Amino acid sequence: MDVFVNLLKQITQYQQTDIVTLVGVPQGQENVLGKMLTLTSGQEAEQVLIDREFTKHVLYQIQHTLWHVPLVIDIEYGGHYRLFWDRLCTRPRALVLGAGHISQPVVEMLTLIDYAVTVVDDRLEFANPLLFPQAEQVICENFGVALQYIDIRQYSAIIIVTRGHRYDLECLRAVLDQPVTYLGMIGSRRRVKGIINTLTEEGVAKDVLARLRAPIGLDIGAQTPAEIALSIVAEVLATTRQGTCLPLSARKE
Repeated sequence: MDVFVNLLKQITQYQQTDIVTLVGVPQGQENVLGKMLTLTSGQEAEQVLIDREFTKHVLYQIQHTLWHVPLVIDIEYGGHYRLFWDRLCTRPRALVLGAGHISQPVVEMLTLIDYAVTVVDDRLEFANPLLFPQAEQVICENFGVALQYIDIRQYSAIIIVTRGHRYDLECLRAVLDQPVTYLGMIGSRRRVKGIINTLTEEGVAKDVLARLRAPIGLDIGAQTPAEIALSIVAEVLATTRQGTCLPLSARKE
């Protein structure tokens, strides 16, 4: 399939797509300069760049690098290659694990800032599309099972708001090693400390655990579900946009 035809298809389907372009090649390889590879989240690569082995190197780099802004990748493969990696994100995606009373305003606010949201819960009365009319997808399934077939890589934010300690752990074990921009978990400081201690004892590295934002949300004095949701969504946006979370009135020009 033509690269640009494929891109058009992905745009119309709101799919996240990585675009990798050869911008530097060894002498004698100028004929491949400008060649492109497009990768749609959750799908196998349809094109080959240079050859299949070189394409594997590219895929490895992408899968093990956290993308924030366009960047250059350097690969040694019988010579020095440079690639420009950009990402087409027509809508950012958020995964909300848990469909309780806080999740509903969280999903509503996320969609207001143009997130495509997937909600997961194992309770049929909660995982109900009628309760989440703005969500792109509502999945009723055991958390562990659902996270086995959901492609985590397509989400820039994962919000864990389950109803209990064991479900938090189940979700965290499944997503901690994913290079997601925002990962937050609800819970009291005591509950969060217990989960962190358990994961530490299981051998999870400190730098991995440091990515977790828990207790979730910004300190805005939130008390009601809607206020807590506001604090969570504000933290998601601040993390994504690298905001300071300081009052604008306190900024010095």
